[in-house]
Amino acid sequence: MPRRTRAALALIVVTLGVLLAGARRAEAREQSGAPDPMTLEVRGFGDAYYYKPRTKAQRPILMYLHGRGGNAFEDCRKWARVARQFGWVVCPQGPGETDTGGRTWSNDAETARRVIDATVAALRAEYKGRVRTRGNILIGFSEGAYIAQQVGLRDPAHWNRWLILAANDKYWWGDAPQLLETNRAKIRRVYLFTGENDQVVENTRRAGEMLKDAHIHVKVKIVPGLGHEIPADRMITNYRRPLRWLARGG
Repeated sequence: MPRRTRAALALIVVTLGVLLAGARRAEAREQSGAPDPMTLEVRGFGDAYYYKPRTKAQRPILMYLHGRGGNAFEDCRKWARVARQFGWVVCPQGPGETDTGGRTWSNDAETARRVIDATVAALRAEYKGRVRTRGNILIGFSEGAYIAQQVGLRDPAHWNRWLILAANDKYWWGDAPQLLETNRAKIRRVYLFTGENDQVVENTRRAGEMLKDAHIHVKVKIVPGLGHEIPADRMITNYRRPLRWLARGG
């Protein structure tokens, strides 16, 4: 390779590295500057946290379901910058508590569904006419992915778009394949997002195949260099495009 060509390629690589580093620093600054979420009293359960959308028009809910040991308050701050442009960012708390003081859903999808329904009811009561009742987006990570896969499967009228982080085919058993088939017309779009170093990566691929077999519109993204995590400094880089794709589904 000619010396000039090598020099030009080296310059391109350095330039791209500088631009990427700058973008990540800017994203980190934006995240750290997020205001605290608002608190929503949920009858019968712990408080949820939320951010209003950037418009007063009726907008969908983007509900984030935390993983085991999660902190809904801090998680909501992380998701606000990337998701608020699409609608209400709402973060309920699992009803259980871990040994470290974090929250858990205790792998109880039925109780989680009641928490979710009560959270939506509280938000609608507070902001009449501004909260969409159907066609909302569920976002779930780890244990929250389990809850999202269960609730979305059984209530696609209200939650017909899903962003599942660390999806797992083992979260669907029994009549799940039949339910996917039955509800496929109601489930608009599903995005499965998992790091290549996550131990459930092959389970995510199999979950994607289950959705494809049911003729549901799904995208599967395996991210190089990412493990079982949601990196705070890469929220916009990682999740804005999936959310945009989900939001524009008919």
